[in-house]
Amino acid sequence: MKAPPSPQHNDAPIADQRLQLLLFVDKRPQSNDRIREIRHYLKQRPDSDRCELQVIDIGDQPHLAEHFRLVATPALIKATPAPPQTLMGSNLIEQLETWWPRWLRAVDNESEVQASQGIASVTDDAELIRLSDEIFRISQEKTDLEAQLQFKDRLIAMLAHDLRNPLTALSIALETLEMGLDPDDGSSKLKPELQAQILHHGRTQTKAIDRMITDILQVARGSHARFKINPLPLDILQLLNALLDRFRRQFQAKAQQIETDLPSDLPQIHAEPELVRQLLVNLLDNAMKYTPEGGTITVSALHRTTQKIQVSICDTGPGIPEENQQRIFEDRFRLKRDESTEGYGIGLSLCQRIVRAHYGQIWVDSEPDQGSCFHFTLPVYS
Repeated sequence: MKAPPSPQHNDAPIADQRLQLLLFVDKRPQSNDRIREIRHYLKQRPDSDRCELQVIDIGDQPHLAEHFRLVATPALIKATPAPPQTLMGSNLIEQLETWWPRWLRAVDNESEVQASQGIASVTDDAELIRLSDEIFRISQEKTDLEAQLQFKDRLIAMLAHDLRNPLTALSIALETLEMGLDPDDGSSKLKPELQAQILHHGRTQTKAIDRMITDILQVARGSHARFKINPLPLDILQLLNALLDRFRRQFQAKAQQIETDLPSDLPQIHAEPELVRQLLVNLLDNAMKYTPEGGTITVSALHRTTQKIQVSICDTGPGIPEENQQRIFEDRFRLKRDESTEGYGIGLSLCQRIVRAHYGQIWVDSEPDQGSCFHFTLPVYS
């Protein structure tokens, strides 16, 4: 691409001023044809020496495209003399033939005052805009990083505090089992019912500790970190059935009913298997957590379009207030009713990041006291 023009000096005469044209293109193959057509037209004109053309790839200099508020390419812009004028469409040559005489007259009519002040290059103005945007972006990143560091400090303090309770309970359970052992033959002197109850309590506390560690590791990746995914063909029907089998005992413990609507011809998706597993585990865990004893959890899927499938996980829990239905996907947002329960308010935020990394959507339909349905879409493998 041609180097940007240098600003004209204050003592430049009017006769030295020229049209400055900017041709904005993208990386499509037909862009080269447009460039050749414009250059050929200008070269054939007897007054072509009064014009300077720059070809700009919007991918290389997006700040210039933003500066001129471009909505499509190719676009030919008369940058100077002011005011700028934009030509767009497939008939650029015809438009250029119409406007060329008027643009040259505008150059001839430039005042002595404008010439004495000089005409700053539009590239210089755009560079100032780009630098201003960069300063703003860095300032925002600094603010975000400070917020993340403060949150991680609070989270570590919370984790250290919260781990004490399950660790203490687990330690007591193990000590009780140890005290019940016969020192001679190692058999247990505890009643089978009590022994089973202690073991169940120990397993529960172990799962609580595991959940806390999982949460802290997720946060350690950074609440705004972008996933680097390696999408593969994935049988989501098989994954859903496997996870439902894994959760079945926990559902039964709360007498929760499971209803499914999973078509046998559901196509494979194109996704990162471990991330999709984590997404489903989080949503199923939430559904189990908020569905009361004897309630119903519904898992369904449908081939929404040729490009996407939709999965829905519904519960019969307390529902989500309408004013919070968008905020629940924010980092660290928690409903007031959940502030005293375990967790750190990152589960649904993580789900949203996983879905967006796969160019899908996630949303919730909910009414107070009538449960919630979480829906998300993922791309079909083809």
